[in-house]
Amino acid sequence: MFERFTDAARAAVVGAQGEARSLGHSWIGTEHLLLALLADPATPVAQVLGRIGVTHDGVRDQVLRELGTPPHLDDGAALRDLGIDLDTVRQRVEERFGPGALDDSHGGSARPRRRLALRRRRRPAARCGSGHIPFSGRAKKALELALRESLSLGSREIDSGHLALGILRCDGLATLAVTRLGVSTDDARVVLLDQLGRAA
Repeated sequence: MFERFTDAARAAVVGAQGEARSLGHSWIGTEHLLLALLADPATPVAQVLGRIGVTHDGVRDQVLRELGTPPHLDDGAALRDLGIDLDTVRQRVEERFGPGALDDSHGGSARPRRRLALRRRRRPAARCGSGHIPFSGRAKKALELALRESLSLGSREIDSGHLALGILRCDGLATLAVTRLGVSTDDARVVLLDQLGRAA
């Protein structure tokens, strides 16, 4: 099926992974697909949906409202809780390895300096690392529905507009976010179908 996707639709599918990671999620859902479609306000889908009040920031706010804010670790506070003072660690490292040993830049020194790396505790979603994040069942259904939308409109390709239509046909967090923004999924589908009709 992915061979039928246009570059814009493929970019949205890839971008959904980044959206999931930025929210600390270990899955790609319809919400991440929609966020990826809205990420660049200059794209046709983002422009059309933006005119009726469906924007990246608005959808992201609704997703966070539903699922909560991702946990962010304050390294300094976490280490203080363990009895480790970062200022003391920095002072001792610089005494041993020289000033700026913990900095990213070493001022062009010819001899590389040793660095102490303080690792961040990983959130549960980070287990996926830079590897593949799996699609939820609803996200897979949205991709399948994008193909159906494309076929029903007589297109040989699946474009980002078809992907948006497929997402809006799924009963998931993306449609919940859209309706919470005061837009019915039917209205969103009408404006998208109108845009696709003009593009054809």
